[in-house]
Parts: sequence; C-alpha cells; structure tokens
Amino acid sequence: MKTKNISKIFSVVGVILLASCNSFLDKIPDQRTDINNEDKVTKLLVSAYSISIPGLLHDWMSDNITDNGVAYGWYYDIVKEAYNFEDVTTTSADSPYTIWEENYKAIASANLALQAIEELEAEEDVKLDAQRAEALLCRAYAHFTLANTFCQAYNPQSSSTDLGIPYMYEVETTAINEYERGTVAEVYKNIFDDIETALPLVDDNIYVQPAYHFNRRAAYAFAAQFNLYYGKYDLAAEYATTSIGEDPTGGFRDITAFVGITARGEMTNIWVNPEATANIMLQGIWSVHGRNYGVVQRYSRFGLPGAKAAEIFTSAGPWGTSSVFMNNFLYGNSGYNVLFPKRDEYFVYSDASEGIGTPYNMTVPFNVEKTIIDRAEAYTMMGEYELAARDLSYFYVCYGVSAATVDQINDFYAVGDSRYVKDINPRFDIQPGMQENFIHACLHARRIATVHEGGRTLDIKRFGIRYTHYVDNGADINIEPFDPRLAIQIPDLVASAGMQRNPR
Repeated sequence: MKTKNISKIFSVVGVILLASCNSFLDKIPDQRTDINNEDKVTKLLVSAYSISIPGLLHDWMSDNITDNGVAYGWYYDIVKEAYNFEDVTTTSADSPYTIWEENYKAIASANLALQAIEELEAEEDVKLDAQRAEALLCRAYAHFTLANTFCQAYNPQSSSTDLGIPYMYEVETTAINEYERGTVAEVYKNIFDDIETALPLVDDNIYVQPAYHFNRRAAYAFAAQFNLYYGKYDLAAEYATTSIGEDPTGGFRDITAFVGITARGEMTNIWVNPEATANIMLQGIWSVHGRNYGVVQRYSRFGLPGAKAAEIFTSAGPWGTSSVFMNNFLYGNSGYNVLFPKRDEYFVYSDASEGIGTPYNMTVPFNVEKTIIDRAEAYTMMGEYELAARDLSYFYVCYGVSAATVDQINDFYAVGDSRYVKDINPRFDIQPGMQENFIHACLHARRIATVHEGGRTLDIKRFGIRYTHYVDNGADINIEPFDPRLAIQIPDLVASAGMQRNPR
C-alpha cells in the first residue's frame, strides 16, 4: 500500500504568528509527525480541541463579579486585571497568550488532518467523511472561540469593519508569514461555511468516547449557538432541535443528584459526568479558574457576593418571587463569594518532588440547558413567543421551579426590575414590548445557566449591555455598549510580530 508522508509543525503560534519568539522555533525539529493512515488521522484529531478557553477572563469581566473591598486580596493577578479591564501580560494558564496559542495549535491539527484526508482519499480507496467533519468543526470552533475573545460580537452594523482574527486554512511549513486580521464578518462567513460542510458528514461511530468529541448532538448544539450569534434564527432553532429534540425533558440535568452532597469535588464530578444526558460535550482545559472560587477564596476581593447571587442563584422570575433557584446546587455562600463548583482542579504533576505540574479542569461547552435557551432566543427573534415560553419553561422546570406562560414571562420583565432587566443596546433590531421582554427572559435564564463559566460576557458583548464595575477606594469602571475593552487585547508577542492591536 502506498502511503503519503505529511509533516506538521505542532508549535503553530511560532510557525504562524510569533516568528520573533525563538523558544517556539527551537521546537520545530522535534515535533513533526507522519499522518499516513485513517487511524492516525482519527487520533490526530484529539489535538484539534484547544486546552485553553476565555472562561476565567470573561467571568471576571462580567457584571456577575464585584469588588468586595480593599480589605481582601486575590488569588491571581489575572482576575484583578480582568475585573479592571487592564491588558493581561502574563503568559500563564487562562491568559490571552495561552488562549491564542492553544486555539491556533488546535486549528493547525485540524488543518493537518484535512490535508491528510485529501491526500489519503486521492491515493487510497478510503472515504474519511467523519474525520473531515470533526476537523472542520474543530477548526470552526477554535476560530469561534478566538473571535469571541479578541473581537467585538458579530452584528450587521459594524462587523464588516470590526477587526477579526486570521482564519487559517493551510498547514504552515515556514515561520516567516504575515497575516491580516480581516473582519469579524469574514471570520463568521468562514465559520458558517465550515459548519455547513461538516454537519451532513458527522458520524459518531468513529468515536470511542463521543462525549469528548464533536458528536452529532454537540455538532448541532454548536451550530445552533453559532447561528444564533450570526442572526440566522431559523437555522439556530432547527439545529437546536436536531441536537436535543423537540421536547428535551428526559435529557435535562437531574438536580436531585446534588442534594446532600457536601464535598466540592464530588459536586463537580456530578456536573461534568460524561454519562449525564444533559452534558452534550466535555472539554478538558488548562486553567486555574476553579482556584479563584475555592473555599479559601470566599472572601476574595473580586467575587460573586450575596447581592449578585440575588440576581442569579436566588433569583426571582416568572416562576415566582421567592424561590431559591439553584438551592440544590449551592456549595458555598459566605456573603462574599457564592459558589457552585462547576470547576474543580485535576493537578497533573510533571515533577511531584518539586510540586510542579499543570492544573486541568473539565468543562461543559454544550449542554441541554444552554441549547434550550439558545432555541428560546431564536424563537423570540422569530416572534414565536409561545414556543419561546415553552422552551424557557423547560429550563425553569429543569432547575426546580415552575413553568410560565407567555403573559407571565412578558409581565415579569415588563416591570423593568434592574436586577433582571439590564440596559441593552444591540446592533440589530429588537421590537419594544414583548420581544424585548422575552430577550430579557433569555438573558436572565442564560445568566443563571452559565454562572461561573464566563458566558455572561458573551451576552454583554452581543446585546450591548451597559454596566459598571465598582472599585473600592478608586474610580468606578463604566462599560458602555460595544466598549472597545470587551475585545480582549491580542498578546504582546503577536502584536510585536506585526499584527494590528485592538483599539483602546
């Protein structure tokens, strides 16, 4: 059998964007690999999932967090920098540098797999459609993550001029390259094309552990979220239904499983259980996110105190006025940092005697709760309020409170309680009245569903939510709609190689 050798440089940031950084270039000779059969392509795609996401940065940038006062400290400078909207200069876990590097590494693996697939199919009697689908989805998702981190949110008014990020299609073989950022609109068009090409080809049969891959449910959940952000609401609703079904009641999280659990790690393990039907896809990441919500940090200066919890954990809503919404989930509530441990740390030692290693978290990028809220928002934007109320009620009941009618949802958010109805200024059309009230319902539900995940900042960016970060013994930080600081600054090493910085 004839084989084709394909070389790939794994340290993609050095190859693609950071030619000035010798430490990357030094790794090139040792990290080439030959991908010359179907099994190797399939295994390569494990590395097409980034191990870095912006969850920590987005969490502390959001209106879920406040300043508890100068009497308290913080665990890592990155949380102080994120809260104060300062440029992050560290290159450690959760930093812009690491997010950039690891996502472009994932993209490089996806592109190598696609190149290998093309060459293998041309020379051998094989068809690798399922692997092609996974590679395309991984490439799309990594670019989606990068765009949501380093760019403004997609919108029809400004995305044709807003700075994007380089969309990588090729396997690079030289460190001497210059790339233009393009626009957010161009990035989204490319993501859309990759997703649409991939969806018909997804096949779960190639996965030994589907929960850690873009299985069929995960592929369509991602497609639903992306198309919601892209303003293609009919596709968002259709794809969400393909992922979770018309009535996902049987697939929701079992909140009774958390009753009586007192160990943080045990609660986290229940949340990230790959066997849980609610968890559509899991992703292992390098992160210290969980440390900053640890028990020792309940008095942290920058945290989620009881007053914020009243907008999230103990929130009132169309379901009633006094329900403890996530009572079964709560692990810690000191008044300074309310916690549900979605993140716990799995520390992998590289040198146990020196205590050196890497902190890993397991996270759930796609679950039934988030996808049903995405569908509710899509129906809201389509004017299908009965369907939106039905989907929101699925979520309410899942989290242990009562279903609500169209009128109950509309009436609750029409009151304009500032804890749940924020000042929104989207760059797309929302009709005042019922449509706007239902949008507030979706934003409120998603704020609850994504607490401690950073998802709130994505909604802040998409809807132009105006808010303030209180600063004890200093000037408050006012964040305006589409504030330039919401697009995290690109890493210094990338900018020093010639890439345009985000405006400030």
